Amino acid sequence: MIWISIPLLAISLFLIGLVSDRIIRYTLVLSKVFGFSEMAAGFILLSVSTSLPELSVSTLASLGNEGGLSVGNALGSNIANLTIIIALAILISKTEISIRGESQKELVQFLFLSSIIPLFIVQRGSLGPVLGIVLIILFWYFTMTISKTPKESGLSNQEEDARKKEKGSIAGLKFLACLVVIVVLSKLIVDSSVDIANFVGLPTSIIGATIVGVGTSLPELATTVQALKMKYHEMALGNILGSCITNITLVLGISSLVSFSEVNVIAVQSIMFYVLVSSLTVWYMISSSKSINKKGAIFLCLIYLAFVLQQIGITFFL
Repeated sequence: MIWISIPLLAISLFLIGLVSDRIIRYTLVLSKVFGFSEMAAGFILLSVSTSLPELSVSTLASLGNEGGLSVGNALGSNIANLTIIIALAILISKTEISIRGESQKELVQFLFLSSIIPLFIVQRGSLGPVLGIVLIILFWYFTMTISKTPKESGLSNQEEDARKKEKGSIAGLKFLACLVVIVVLSKLIVDSSVDIANFVGLPTSIIGATIVGVGTSLPELATTVQALKMKYHEMALGNILGSCITNITLVLGISSLVSFSEVNVIAVQSIMFYVLVSSLTVWYMISSSKSINKKGAIFLCLIYLAFVLQQIGITFFL
């Protein structure tokens, strides 16, 4: 009911901001326990954890012999992460994502390589165990490489105090608890948004391409916004790009292990164009200007708008 959906949406958005603040702090504690750099913490702890919605959807789709849905979910989530999620994170936090060191370039290179993988899926036309094993090995390689990223400057006194108060095991439990809360809040946000959209009279195609599509990426958005507000740019970038890599390697890898189903090549090809465009755009911004600013965020929004319009049947060239 609409009179429940509106306050539920407002409360859920407020709570997801509070929980995201805590999950970033617990990530900092865990990064010290495991000896991770800020970038590695964003990639290994945040991105893998916030990719659980995509993993569950894709795995269930594969078990139901819906390989096309599994691939489409992973690729669609990547498009959202690389365009509207990065853009909203920058616009909401009112700060650009600045790039320092070589670790970011390495992560973007991994992203570009993992974006090529769907081309092989299109060529094969199906998922399978062999592809799954290859993708999981790639995920393991990326994780091992990023985990060796050298640490940057030390943490502030406030972070030192937080680390003293929270032991690793307790921080880990609180991290998982916050993650569960974020996933639940994300579902509430999606459900209430769909109710409001239906009440207003929006077509289901638009709802699916926007609200539901971005819905599985809300954990990434919430944690990235909070990381940027707290000036942890490397963690923010590691979270977003790491989530994209996780979707292509771990999510599709596990989905491929449990599926032998065919993939709708034509449907995947239409999505692949925007996967490559969004990946190349982010790669260019980071490689050329060492940052993604407000202007870049607006351009990323335009790419996502073009993708949404294509999904509802309006096709044009960027």
